[in-house]
Amino acid sequence: MVQEIVFHLGDCKTGTTSVQAVLAQDAWKGGSLCYPARVNHIPVAKTLTAESERPFEAKRFGELANAFDISDAELGVVSAEHFEFVDPKALAGAIARHMPQYEGRIRLIAYVRPHASRLMSTFAERSKKGLFHKPPAAMHKKLLQDGMLFYTPRFEKWRQVFGEAFTLRPFVPSVLHKSDVVQDFFRFVLGHDDYTLTRPTQQNESLSVQDIVMMRFLHARIRALSPKGESSIRQAQQALGWYLPELLAAKPHNGGQKLQLHRKLARQAAEAYRADAAALDAAFFDGTPMSDALAAAPEKAADKPQSFKAEEHFSGAELRRLEAVADMFQRIAEAHPDHFMWAVRSPAQRSKLPPRLR
Repeated sequence: MVQEIVFHLGDCKTGTTSVQAVLAQDAWKGGSLCYPARVNHIPVAKTLTAESERPFEAKRFGELANAFDISDAELGVVSAEHFEFVDPKALAGAIARHMPQYEGRIRLIAYVRPHASRLMSTFAERSKKGLFHKPPAAMHKKLLQDGMLFYTPRFEKWRQVFGEAFTLRPFVPSVLHKSDVVQDFFRFVLGHDDYTLTRPTQQNESLSVQDIVMMRFLHARIRALSPKGESSIRQAQQALGWYLPELLAAKPHNGGQKLQLHRKLARQAAEAYRADAAALDAAFFDGTPMSDALAAAPEKAADKPQSFKAEEHFSGAELRRLEAVADMFQRIAEAHPDHFMWAVRSPAQRSKLPPRLR
């Protein structure tokens, strides 16, 4: 039975995939950890946010508790960036219901990405999945309306529920242990520096502007060809938007343009989030890492907005080939959406059998 469980809560776009890759592959020496997941615990977290997943709460949390009960490791780890969207009271309630033997033996850690950087990473993430088709300035307006980047109230709720068991760390290289979120996470979990990671800690490079433009082009083409209202095709598109960029990010850019804020938008973001950055620094951090990152954003920004029009990045011949690729993806997805969503995953992340053989 593990002595303590650490919940890794995300946030999204803070190196969670890299942390999970090391955990899932047992790629460390010098610590006794139990990580009962092939990749991550997003299905567990979703039982606390999605109505369709709520019936599985007892089963999934019960399986977690059982894995920790029978383990001879010192520490258990649960990792899912989807906890960003979970009400901390809901997680506390699930722990009380399904793993009461571990109440009082829980630690939680979250990482928070500076506001301007998170704005652009969210733009890239939603673009690659076919969920957003407008320019970054429109994403800024949407995030302001949604309030997603007003961090302080959300993280204060976690501390109100879990008290000193909750730790927030800034996703800022100069603050992280060895300037690396994976190193920082393992030091936090193990409580010491006497460990070694046995695989690279950087899972993937960020997508280039050209990569994002290509993904947006593919999604637009598939949408145009697909029957309206066909939700299964939309889900297949999102799967494509998740796993094709994994392959792109694993390869060098070879001159691809780095995604950047432009200066006008960076100044707007700095003004919008200045108070939240200061409040977060005061409540959770030594120094002012969030305020410093926000203030520096306009200086690092591009002079003018980057273009996301496909015809400004690809020749007519290249667009013709991309159309053919999109047509083929759409044809396969329409023929069997469930199998498509299974097939595009990496072998390590698939169930053993495809849907049609289960």
